[in-house]
Amino acid sequence: MKEHLTGDAAAAAALAHLLADHPELSSVIWSVGEKPGVLTGHQINETGHGEIVDTCAKAMGGHVARTSHYRENDGHGVAQLVTVYDEVPVQVWASYPLPDSTITAAELRRVLTGRRLGVVADIEGGDEK
Repeated sequence: MKEHLTGDAAAAAALAHLLADHPELSSVIWSVGEKPGVLTGHQINETGHGEIVDTCAKAMGGHVARTSHYRENDGHGVAQLVTVYDEVPVQVWASYPLPDSTITAAELRRVLTGRRLGVVADIEGGDEK
């Protein structure tokens, strides 16, 4: 009889399975236990457009949502995926600078942390310049 894991044990098992099948996702900073029973991951990028989240979506399924914030001609983007993998809720996000961006990683982290699963950060300014 196969043991059915729950909570953080299920999230840890899902992470082990995910990285065994998709080692290209090892550059994401993964967490188990930050939110009980949820596998979370993030990556703060200096370049690109959060492509690692697209790779996660290909591996786990789901749709990537992108938002951007501009302040005085400076911008920052966020790619986010909320999905289920191996019956475990998963939330992954990546941040990246937009051209001429000056928002700091600390500012973005403050906006993104502490949100409930499935809530996309409402960054003032949206996609407008």
